[in-house]
Amino acid sequence: MPLNITKTSGGLTHSPVFVGQILGTDVVKIDISDLSDKEVDENGYLKPGVPFMKDGNPVGSSGVVWGVTIEPIKIATGNTDTILDAATDCFVTVGFGLVNRDIAEDNLGRAYTSDEIAGFDLAGSNCRITRT
Repeated sequence: MPLNITKTSGGLTHSPVFVGQILGTDVVKIDISDLSDKEVDENGYLKPGVPFMKDGNPVGSSGVVWGVTIEPIKIATGNTDTILDAATDCFVTVGFGLVNRDIAEDNLGRAYTSDEIAGFDLAGSNCRITRT
């Protein structure tokens, strides 16, 4: 996606979610149509703290958290269902390490789901979350 500059008049900022060092990174291909306005902000940026499985899908039942988004990443022009459904799948970088649950949930504007929380604790997960 080419770089561009957009004039804004302020708005939501995203806080870093990792506690200490990021222990490693990987790239996953995500299906943008699987995301909602909780994971993507009004300017089309994927928020920090979104957990993904190794195949790039959001964490579902019995899914293992492979990595968590590190920083805001421009993936669409907005966050409506129509825009997200039309957006092209893309690759994003996810990090491994200890994630501050409170900050991640503040960034998302929602609590982690029970599947996401369980996915951090399953064997094979590269991430852990702090208690709230």
